[in-house]
Amino acid sequence: MEPGDATVDSGRLQSGYRAVSRAARELFDAEFLGKLEYLRIVSRRAFAGVQPASRRGLRSGPGMEFSEHRPYVEGDDFRYLDWAAYGRLDRLLLRLFQQDEDLAIALMVDVSASMLAGRPRKVDAARRLAAALAYIGLANLDRIRISAFASGEVSDLRTRRGRGQVFSVLDFLASVPLGGATDLRAAVDSLGQHAGGKGLVVVLSDFLDPAGFEDGLGRLHHAGNEVWAVQVESPDEVHPPWQGDVVLEDAETGQAARMRLAPERVARYLERRQAFLQRFERWTTERGIARLRTRSDVPVDELVLEVFRRGGFLK
Repeated sequence: MEPGDATVDSGRLQSGYRAVSRAARELFDAEFLGKLEYLRIVSRRAFAGVQPASRRGLRSGPGMEFSEHRPYVEGDDFRYLDWAAYGRLDRLLLRLFQQDEDLAIALMVDVSASMLAGRPRKVDAARRLAAALAYIGLANLDRIRISAFASGEVSDLRTRRGRGQVFSVLDFLASVPLGGATDLRAAVDSLGQHAGGKGLVVVLSDFLDPAGFEDGLGRLHHAGNEVWAVQVESPDEVHPPWQGDVVLEDAETGQAARMRLAPERVARYLERRQAFLQRFERWTTERGIARLRTRSDVPVDELVLEVFRRGGFLK
């Protein structure tokens, strides 16, 4: 990056930011905007030497650089036979090259009623993280698709390229309808109907799906995608502040119950929460699904850097 590039890019961001909706400016404030450009610069440094917008694949045919040989088989393109190797070894060998392939990134954001809980709300943390990851992907010329899902309804922003598209991302995420029950399977089915192929799928959710998280995540995994599960919790879920006589209401079903929260009830809740987290961790680990658990009060730049440290977003 040349001196002054960051200032120029920040100025372009500020110029485009003025055109986004009021809702987008409230959810993604000026401080958030400043973090976007910082994260882009950090991502470039973190992945220096890695080809942007690509995953390296072995193909026959012209490419960025020669990689290796493999034996010729009937049906291969004879134009890429290595005749010099044939002269030395008396064997037909095909030249393979490292070729760049576009990285298709799908970001699936849970906007169901359970995600509206917490201070800060889980849904706001998920939308900010999705926007930051989208911006970094767009800056690397990857193909980005964003879906917001709940109750079988899926709002979708079609594939975009280029940093200038971030303002459409901000408007989209700020305007999607919120509420309803979690239905990850329906959202995954919708993604599969319109997806252009395999890629990286990042699911941002609390995974409190009445039908279970296994079916939806399993379908993504079985389809050959690289799957990242970002599990968002609120501070209240981690350290419950409730005590005494309270009315607890299920955010997605509306079912309410009045009860006295004695210490033993809170302890049982914490035991059930821990059992759920262990089941989620065990299930994803067995299938090679990457995961990140976070809280809604963690700053977005810290979350993005944690994703970088785990090496799962850009390669």
